Order: sequence, then C-alpha cells, then structure tokens
Amino acid sequence: MGQTESPKLPRGVTIRKHRQGETINITFTYRGVKCREPLSNLDVTPKNVKYAERVLGEIYNKIERGTFVYAEYFPRSARLKIFGNAASGKTVKMYLDEYLVICETRKLSPSTVVGYKKCQNALAGLHVLPASELTPAALKTWIQNQNTTLKTIRNQLSFLRSALDEAVTDGVLQINPVSLVTASRYQSDKSGTKSRYVVDPLSPAEVDALLSAAGNKQWENLFRFAIHTGLRSSELCALRWSDIDFIHRTAHVQNASVVGIIKGTKTKAGTRKVELSEEAISALNNQKPFTFMKGNTIFEDPKTGTPWASADAIRKKAWVPTLRKAGIRYRNPYQTRHTYATRHISKGANLFWLSSQMGHKGPEMLFRHYGSYLVEYDGNTSNKSLYKN
Repeated sequence: MGQTESPKLPRGVTIRKHRQGETINITFTYRGVKCREPLSNLDVTPKNVKYAERVLGEIYNKIERGTFVYAEYFPRSARLKIFGNAASGKTVKMYLDEYLVICETRKLSPSTVVGYKKCQNALAGLHVLPASELTPAALKTWIQNQNTTLKTIRNQLSFLRSALDEAVTDGVLQINPVSLVTASRYQSDKSGTKSRYVVDPLSPAEVDALLSAAGNKQWENLFRFAIHTGLRSSELCALRWSDIDFIHRTAHVQNASVVGIIKGTKTKAGTRKVELSEEAISALNNQKPFTFMKGNTIFEDPKTGTPWASADAIRKKAWVPTLRKAGIRYRNPYQTRHTYATRHISKGANLFWLSSQMGHKGPEMLFRHYGSYLVEYDGNTSNKSLYKN
C-alpha cells in the first residue's frame, strides 16, 4: 500500500532513474543511428508519458517526410554534431561573436576590431534571435527603429552580413537576409543634419589655465607639445625620441598607437615632418629628464612609467582631471589639434603648408572643418608660418 503504480510505457518511451529523480526519455532511430534523448522538466506522470508518446510520433512523422530538424527538438544534444546541424540553434549573437574571433585571427587592425565591437553592441536588439529566424521583416523593423545616420546603419548591417555568411556556410540559412534589405528604403539619410561635433578650440587664456593646472609635469609637457604641433593623441602615444631632429627642429610623424598597438599612420599624407616651434622644443626639453635615457617613446603615463596605452587613456587619466582642476568646460583632447589649426589660420599661415603639417592631402579638409575661420581671415594666404620671422 501507499506505492504509486508506474504508468504503462508506450514503445520508445522509457523512464531513467538518477540521483535527482526520474526523467522521461524517448528513443528513436534517425539516419541509422539509435538516439535516446531526455524530455527535461517533465515529471513522470501518465499525462506526460502520453505527451512523450505524441512527441515521438511527431518526430517519426517528420523523419518520414524528410523535414525533421534535430536541433528544433534537442538544441543542447551532443548528437547535433553527428547530424551536421549543430549550428541550427545558434543565435545572431553567437555568429557575431564567431565573426569577431575570425577578424582577430585574420589580424585585422585593432581599430577595425574595435569598430566591429561597436557595431555588435548596436545590433543588441537582434542578439537573442536564432539566426535561422532572422528575416528581412525583422531587419526592416530594426532599421526603422534606428536613430543614427544612414552611413552608420549601413556599416552595422555590413558587419551583420559578414557574420551571417557563416550561417549560410553552416546551412542554417539558405540566403543571407541582410542582402534582401536596403537601408535607405526604410530610413532617411540624417547625414545632412547638423553634426553635434563642433570645432571648439581652446582660447589663449584656456591654454594658460590648462598648462598651469596640469597635475604632473609630464602631463604639462604632453599638452604643450600637442597644442603646438597639432598631432593626434594616437600619434603622440607612438612618437619616439628618434623621430625628433633637434638640428632641423622637426618631428617625423610616422606611427600611431591604437589600443596599445603601434601601427603606421592612417594615410600616406599622415606620414610627415612637423616643424617645431619654440614652445614645442621647450616641451621636449622639459620631458627629457623623464624618458630621454629610456630611448624609446617620448611621452609616458607617469603613474605606470610606461608609454601611454591609447588616446583614451590620455583623455581619462590626464586630460579630464586637468580640465576639471582648471575650471575649463569639457571638450575632447582632439581640440588641441583644432587649437593648433585655428591659431595658424588666424595668423594667415599658408593653407598648403598647414595641411601638410596636419597630415592632410590638401587644404580641402581645412575648408571643411575651419570654414568660418577661413572666412574671417580671408586673404591671409601668404607663405608664412608662426615659426618664420
């Protein structure tokens, strides 16, 4: 008495006893392989045994019609590898992760990989979808919900397309759904709208306040050199003492540090020799006691005694604290480059010379970024610079 009678089991349905209790298993033959799979989270009751029988019948029916997909019923089964459709249960996020690994294996530039990771974050709304269920309709909705420029959306979709090519290779998708949608059809081009980024150079008073408030002499040297050379932060991170010609007073810019990795400049024009003013030379001379005998990079993080890891490291560790201490409203470190450019424009520097100093192919970039300043100083195009008396 008191014992519950075990339910009568249909053919192909078994009960497996284990430490945690009992599990209903179903057994069937697929592609000549005998398969036994558990039906998880089901208590052993007559009702659930009947359910297991129906599932088994459904599986056999699909096997006969050639429509059975193992992963639809058992997405975590080890047998997925045997039947070649293990990828059927993979989500969009899994394919994005896989493609990032491929990119790193191919040794793409760190900046490219960082850009792809940003694209991955932007695609978060699609992450949980099984790749097999990602449809053009789902992509249409995603595009319509974006609030960024059409160019950015296209870049994100390009990354997604490359990742889902692996799903096509795996046989999860017959056609890459990204190739079936056109972003411009569902999203207007916002590139014509006014950019939130503005050229906002430091005033002479702000430059003085910045340099006075620098919490460390090495920070001051770095900021002074940046303001008087127009180098990008990534170029400052990679600049070496061997790049400096004290006789001819030039800095040979030929490398940049991106995510801690030294690489060549972004463009051919980026490799250049920058003329050094008295202020720039002074910054270098003041920096000599700290890094000259090390014989490698000029500017370093004084807290670690090693070269700055990245432009972002300079911004977080040195730039932001100094702005706060000086009471200067925030703008990013790139404004030191704009400060350099606008100061030269205000003095009537030759635009071809200035564009070469900044690493541009020609003056077109100057017109694009500093048009209002050029209008103000129109006519000052004589062949002179701040450093020539």
